[in-house]
Amino acid sequence: MPMPPPSESYLLDFHARLAGVTSRWFAHAPVEVEGAAAPSSYALLEAVVPRDARPLMVLDLACGDGYLLELLARRKQPGMSLVGLDMSAHELDAARTRLNDAATLIQGRAQSLPFGDGSVDVVLSHLALMLMDDVETVLAELRRVLKPGGRVSIVVGGDLVPGNALEVFAGLMKSAVTVPPMRLGDSRVRSIDGLRELFAEGFADVTVRSLSVQGDGSPSEVWESLLTTYDADRLSPTAQAALQAAFLQAVEPLRRSDGSVPFRWGMRQLTATRAP
Repeated sequence: MPMPPPSESYLLDFHARLAGVTSRWFAHAPVEVEGAAAPSSYALLEAVVPRDARPLMVLDLACGDGYLLELLARRKQPGMSLVGLDMSAHELDAARTRLNDAATLIQGRAQSLPFGDGSVDVVLSHLALMLMDDVETVLAELRRVLKPGGRVSIVVGGDLVPGNALEVFAGLMKSAVTVPPMRLGDSRVRSIDGLRELFAEGFADVTVRSLSVQGDGSPSEVWESLLTTYDADRLSPTAQAALQAAFLQAVEPLRRSDGSVPFRWGMRQLTATRAP
C-alpha cells in the first residue's frame, strides 16, 4: 500500500490525537450569513437536504466524528440513507459511538470514492475540501457519483474577519513564530473566484455565501480553540507557550465587561447542482 503524502500523514496524526475536535468547536457556534442567523455551520449544510419521503442517499464527505450525520439522523426521515466517509479510523470510531448504526461509515479517500456512478443524491462536506490534495480529482469523483440534478454543499475556510481575536492570532503567527512549511490542499478552494473556477465544469447553479462563525469566550477559552488549529498544532511546545503569552496580552484590549473577547471564524458555503 503506497505511503500517504506528507500532508495526509499529518492530518491522520492530528485527527488521531484530536478526534472530534471540529465538532467540539463548531457544532454549537452561531453563524451570521447574509444578515440572518443560523445555529451552526453544520446546520447550514443539514438544511440543504430535502425533507420529503422519496428515497435519498446523502454522503457526508470527510464526516469526522459524525456530528452532521447525527443532525440528519435526528429527522428520522423515511427513505433517507446516510453514508459517511473519512480517511481517519479514529474519527470513524468516534462517529460509530455517536451514531449507533444510524449511518453507514466507510474509511476511504475523497479522491477515490467507493460508490457507483450516479448513485448519490446529496454530498455534504464540512471544513474538509480545502485540506484535500488533488482537488480536481475529488471534484471529478463528486461529479461521477452524484445523480444529474443532485446537490453538493460544502463549508470551507474563508476570509479573516477584522477586529477580533482571530485577527490578533493571525498577526502574531506571521510576526513572532515560524511554522514548518506544509501545503494543505489547493489554494483555489480558499477564494471565491477559485471555488467558482473549480466548480465551473459539470456543475450548475453555483452559489457561494460568506459566513461569520462566532466563537466568543474568555481569552483562555479562545486560546484553547486556537491551539487546535493546524498552524499552532505544528509548533514546538516552547513556541506554543511563547505564542500563548503574547496572544493573552494582545487580546486584553478586546476584553468586554463580561470577560469575553470577540472571536470570529470567516467561512464560506458553496452549494451547486450536478449538471445533466
